[in-house]
Amino acid sequence: MRPISLSFSLSLLLSVSLPLPPSFSDAQHPNVLFIAVDDMRMNIGCYGDPIAVTPNIDRLAARSIRFDRAYCQFASCNASRSSLITGMRPDSISVWKLNTNFRDTTPDAITLPQAFKQNGYHTESIGKVLHNYYDTLRDNERSWSAPARFDKVNHFRDYGYEKNLPAPGKLKKTIVAENADVPDEAYADGIIADDAVATIRRLAAKDKPFFLAIGFLKPHSPYNAPKKYWDLYDRADMKALGSTEAPSGVPEQNWWDSSEIRTFADIPKEGPIPKETAARMRHGYYAATSYADANIGKALDALEESGAADNTIIVLWSDHGYHLGENSQWAKVTVRELDARVPLIISIPDGQSGSTKALVESIDLYPTLSELCGLPASEAIDGRSFKSVLSNSNSSFRSAALTQVCRPWSSKAPIEQMAYSIRTDQHRYTQWLDFETNELIAEELYAIENDLLQRNNLAASSPERLSNFRSLINQTLNSPTNPSP
Repeated sequence: MRPISLSFSLSLLLSVSLPLPPSFSDAQHPNVLFIAVDDMRMNIGCYGDPIAVTPNIDRLAARSIRFDRAYCQFASCNASRSSLITGMRPDSISVWKLNTNFRDTTPDAITLPQAFKQNGYHTESIGKVLHNYYDTLRDNERSWSAPARFDKVNHFRDYGYEKNLPAPGKLKKTIVAENADVPDEAYADGIIADDAVATIRRLAAKDKPFFLAIGFLKPHSPYNAPKKYWDLYDRADMKALGSTEAPSGVPEQNWWDSSEIRTFADIPKEGPIPKETAARMRHGYYAATSYADANIGKALDALEESGAADNTIIVLWSDHGYHLGENSQWAKVTVRELDARVPLIISIPDGQSGSTKALVESIDLYPTLSELCGLPASEAIDGRSFKSVLSNSNSSFRSAALTQVCRPWSSKAPIEQMAYSIRTDQHRYTQWLDFETNELIAEELYAIENDLLQRNNLAASSPERLSNFRSLINQTLNSPTNPSP
């Protein structure tokens, strides 16, 4: 069951479909280049990381609005992507696990690209846009004008050296990070980038607006990248943002066994990860980030060279954030700031550039792009358009951005607990609920601006403040309005 009753009506969703539009000129409806990166946290030059080598993302940000407080709906790939692409919260589509296809739980949901397709756009998908573990064929007919390509690539078979590949027919993971002296095209992202370049050139030559989604796999584990990207960094610089020890006073539910990392062959199954191994993993993550940046640059260059850039909205987003050993955590699936906060960069032709501290959620991309491109608004979604922020980056938007996770997270195990976490201007508040009864199990409260790693839980010392946050989290889930704390 869903732990909190939502105001969103599922029957409304199932009955609403977007109308086909009247004829329109291409100039009135800009193209959309929709670029997804996988597991990328804020270790990007334009977000202030002093060692990140990300020149292509940085140059995109220089002509865009950079969102400094954008948050995913669920700190895991499938639930996050399903929410973003449908504009609905995980509870609205009943997607929380890796093996749940939103087409099974909400079969008549109209996805973001589907809405564009229904309204006269040509839509295509290259790489990991929807989740790559389940059947995406149904969206080849609904969401995309042409069958999706490279949408089923397996992360754990994406190695440059054959010796590091799992044995044929085996799914067992091998090494966690590969430094291979190979060309970009030895990995999936290089192939995806080449396809994207050719596709942009082809679509730009047509007399029809396009929505092109490109999903790059890196820096998702294994942290693999060609050697030239490893060579951009000094491993001595590869340090966690803060303490790598677990703090006290934090509910056990918000700690994770880092299972995605623990199942690699060269990582201890339990206990501390050796410092040398941790430094190699961070080195690989940064190398993979720079490799992703290079492939993004190829797509941006192709768009400029095609002549279509002047009429194309560019969106760069990550499905969720990431931990690199902070608080003893690796990877994702917590409701902590490092997992919830995501890079989001949006460039509009002749639009403003700069940064904004407005709080936004991933589900808000759907209505924002629809409004920017003149598509009819849909009431059957949970997101809200932040077009106003793009024209005035100093304006506010949401007073709280919500992210959730479940326990256990294993795809096979039934859910026992759900966490809802909201980020406000100054705080992060989290509540853990029994999934069946809605009983409150544990709470967390952090002065997040001064405690990024959430090591000082204020819940026990500030009981008088908790009721306000409980009300705010319910309002955020159940109301389309913009409540105040």
